[in-house]
Amino acid sequence: MRPLSQSLRLLGLSLLALGLLLALSPTAAAHTTVTAAARGIDEPTRIIAGDPIFSGTVSRCSIGAAVRTATGTGGFLTAYPCGRPGDVVRSPDGTYGTVRWVDPELGVAFVETDEDWILTPHVRTSPGGALKTIDGSREAPIGASLCRSGSTTGWHCGTIQAKNQDVRFTWGTVIGLTRTSVCAEPGDTGGPFISGSQLQGILLGGGGSCRTGGYTYFVPINPVLAKYRLMLVTV
Repeated sequence: MRPLSQSLRLLGLSLLALGLLLALSPTAAAHTTVTAAARGIDEPTRIIAGDPIFSGTVSRCSIGAAVRTATGTGGFLTAYPCGRPGDVVRSPDGTYGTVRWVDPELGVAFVETDEDWILTPHVRTSPGGALKTIDGSREAPIGASLCRSGSTTGWHCGTIQAKNQDVRFTWGTVIGLTRTSVCAEPGDTGGPFISGSQLQGILLGGGGSCRTGGYTYFVPINPVLAKYRLMLVTV
């Protein structure tokens, strides 16, 4: 039996952003590509889970995981609140991609990246420093240890507390989330959870803080990969 739905704050969302996130189903956006040369950028950007991204919907979120579509298109997953279809998503160095679809029922969004982004299987464990490598998405059991990477608070660890949680957000209820004892703060939204070298999911919401302690909910990655026929970038 799933627990009763709970009302959670969304990490990193303003009230204005919340009012813009009332989509009822996945939506596709038109395709636009602008090269690095057109923007005066010399080096491509490596897609590293946990690194910051910026869009017009929210001030900052985090990259969740690099993926490829069934047709070979490259991009990454992040949390649903981190953009709307058609939003331009920028990295700190100015390269960018475009939100192609969002799924409010699963709580995720897909950002298609242009040719200036390099897909990697890496997760950031310290600002500008050490990386961990993802080599799969084998699901960890309740009680297992795991860690989270985010662009605000960095690397934090804890345990899986419960699965199949129904959680009520501003746009509706997301079912099947996993609860953890890991803390998070605004800007960490969308970042990855990993157990060992296995990607577990993407941060969607939580409570508390990393100063006083908290809890988080993440979107399990495997149902997202299966539904959209996405291939996780691994070693």
